[in-house]
Order: sequence, then structure tokens, then C-alpha cells
Amino acid sequence: MMTWFLTTTIGKTLLKWSAVAALVAAAYWRVYASGKAAAEAERVADDLNALRDKERLNDNIRKMDDAALDRELSRWVRD
Repeated sequence: MMTWFLTTTIGKTLLKWSAVAALVAAAYWRVYASGKAAAEAERVADDLNALRDKERLNDNIRKMDDAALDRELSRWVRD
């Protein structure tokens, strides 16, 4: 079978195009994996930023006295 690929014109052509297709598939897979990793890194960065904002807000709330907390909550909650 291998001699047929290496000796006939059709075999050489099939072998050449198979190699080209494999290279294209490998390049596509590499670009796809790179994009997927970049999207995951961006999602993790967004999650970390949201956590930082939440902690900053919680710290601000802990530092407020009761009157300031009531004023702040009255802006958001209606009776």
C-alpha cells in the first residue's frame, strides 16, 4: 500500500494533499485553542474584578455608621 502511494502519480497527489490538509487542520486547531484560552482568561479576569468590587463595597458598608447606612439604603429601597 505504501509503495502505491510513493510510486503512482495519484498516490503522490493524495499523499501531498493529505499532508496539506493535516497542516491546515493543525493550524486551525492551534488558533481555535488559542482563542478559547484567551476567552477563558478574559472571563476569569472579569470574575476577579467583580469580586474586588464586591469586597470594596462590603468594606465601605462595614465602615458606615447606622445613620449613613440607613441613608444609603433609603436611596434604593422605597417604603
